[in-house]
Amino acid sequence: MRSKLDLSERVPNKDRRFGAALEYYPAQIVTGFLRRPALFTPAQISEAMRRAEENPEDMPKPTHWERLRAWLVAR
Repeated sequence: MRSKLDLSERVPNKDRRFGAALEYYPAQIVTGFLRRPALFTPAQISEAMRRAEENPEDMPKPTHWERLRAWLVAR
């Protein structure tokens, strides 16, 4: 799986309205040659993580290289 969302990279919500998130997590959505920016709220990130925990069968299996890299980093 190549998708990554860096949670240390956050941007403040400028011109914030009442009830809006204080900050966003920026991302780039890639479809072929088209690249579009996206902003995720902390609540959306939490919901996505909960969904992944409840449905592990839907998550892509790591490749051999990803498992090897994770093993090397953990050492």
